[in-house]
Amino acid sequence: GLTQVVAWAILVPAMLLLVNLSLGLQMDPGNLPDAPPELAEIDAELLLAQIAAEVRTFNWWLIVPLFLLYFLGGYFMYASLFAAVGSAMGDDLGEGQSLTIPITIPVILAFYITIAAIQSPNSGLAVWSSMFPLFSPIVMPARLPFDPPWWQVLVSIILLIGTAVALVWLSGRIYRVGILLYGKKVSVWEMGKWMFRR
Repeated sequence: GLTQVVAWAILVPAMLLLVNLSLGLQMDPGNLPDAPPELAEIDAELLLAQIAAEVRTFNWWLIVPLFLLYFLGGYFMYASLFAAVGSAMGDDLGEGQSLTIPITIPVILAFYITIAAIQSPNSGLAVWSSMFPLFSPIVMPARLPFDPPWWQVLVSIILLIGTAVALVWLSGRIYRVGILLYGKKVSVWEMGKWMFRR
């Protein structure tokens, strides 16, 4: 989880630097087209100073712990869903793919909603999707630098943790029955019945 995020954060810039150095892809200003007059007036150092000043205003002591909380809540929630599918899958990989599609669609939608939430963090879409448990681990951390109201963060965390706990419990029940019925063709309807089987 977090190890992979850190690895990507280190490896991507290192690989880009290595490729640039090995292939000699240095940007020659003489080969670039002329910039529009509006852009020529922008001082790059001033722009970087403004961005750095804005980043320093973020409440990092609140954002980082909440990011970790959302990461862990989302991890347990989605891991339990994938564990339930994995226990019911059997030998047929095609069957597993068809069962994982409904789990991955909310993740993909959450990334698209996050783009809209960054552009307009207080829109109805951003507010409600940051409280919806399947979207909140991705959307709410993107809204945190924009200081959402504390009650929205609290409701989002409570719903995420409650959903994660409920899904871990339900996935455990599916796993218990799914392992015993190894090899049987499984449908979503069948998995729903397993949740409440004694």
